Amino acid sequence: MRRHRKVVFAFASLVTVCAAARSAGAAPMDVVPDRLSLSPPGTNCQDVTASASYQPCLPNNVSWSNLMSELGFAIAPTAFHPARTTGFGGFALSVEASFAHINANATDSTHTQYWHVGTQGSVNPSTNAFSSVNQDPDSILQIYMLKARKGLPFGLEIAGALGYIANTSLWVGGADVRWALLEGFRTGILGYLPDIAVGGGVRTVGGASSFFLTTVGIDGQISKPFTLIDSAVLTPYLGVQRLIIFADSTVVNLTPSVDPLQQCGYQGTNVPGNPNVPVGGVGGSYTGAPVCKNGSGSTNDFNNLTTFEKDRIHRWRGIAGLTYKYEVLYLGGQLAWDLESPSAENANLGVSGSKQWTLSLEAGVSF
Repeated sequence: MRRHRKVVFAFASLVTVCAAARSAGAAPMDVVPDRLSLSPPGTNCQDVTASASYQPCLPNNVSWSNLMSELGFAIAPTAFHPARTTGFGGFALSVEASFAHINANATDSTHTQYWHVGTQGSVNPSTNAFSSVNQDPDSILQIYMLKARKGLPFGLEIAGALGYIANTSLWVGGADVRWALLEGFRTGILGYLPDIAVGGGVRTVGGASSFFLTTVGIDGQISKPFTLIDSAVLTPYLGVQRLIIFADSTVVNLTPSVDPLQQCGYQGTNVPGNPNVPVGGVGGSYTGAPVCKNGSGSTNDFNNLTTFEKDRIHRWRGIAGLTYKYEVLYLGGQLAWDLESPSAENANLGVSGSKQWTLSLEAGVSF
């Protein structure tokens, strides 16, 4: 019992370290989609004062898709476990740290470095404001999670996870379920076969007001435990996972440095009761449109409110891992990597980055 208390104390210490790291972090890697804009040929859409020749900005959907593809890969369900479940009545509680490679300096087909342009960057000490471009984005995204797994009858297991992405204000949460089709045989012919399981999970991002991002993972795994001396168990495993990334944006302003209300000299809307609107409405009708006092061209910036395309991105990745269990102590390491180029199934979206990988480490207790 004393040894078990030490293990639980060590686990609590890991949780405290993760919480401290979260509270001390800044947010240079926060995603800012409103910077991902394109000017129509021969124009500068950021110059909203060009009243005669002005054309609104276009959403850079290619950069948006590349950014969401790589971030979606990073937060994807890790499927970080052997095929064998915790067993009926079993329970596991752990801390998981994942380190996901992203193409921080990649340039897409629109000649945009999407991680440089699409993330917040550092704070300028002289102005106490974020820079307009992130000059040095992280090449590794760090995701720290608390996980709980519970075994059920008939080889089923459910899990919940909650954590955050370091250097951002983003949270990640989700749940998993799996079914061990073949597990636990130790004698006879079946004792030579590996454990086999199929499962699925979902992870979604919180803390972002400008977009919604969810990744669904469907996986299959095989593993084989090996009992060592003194009741220790070492379990290597292999798997394959199908990722489906769902990315949707809210309404964004593609000229974030310009306030459209200030630009037009906003005086309310063209509706009855507005003292700045003549009887019968502006132009003889009530349209509900903004009423501006700054004259022609002052409403240009309202046209820069838009959304990005809805992305449904598909990727395959392989999984290889190793876990070690001694009494209640549980340790693990895993590598997940792209099995094909991200553009293989997503070229129509302009996804063009190179392959990614994620290294995950885990420590916890299992009863």
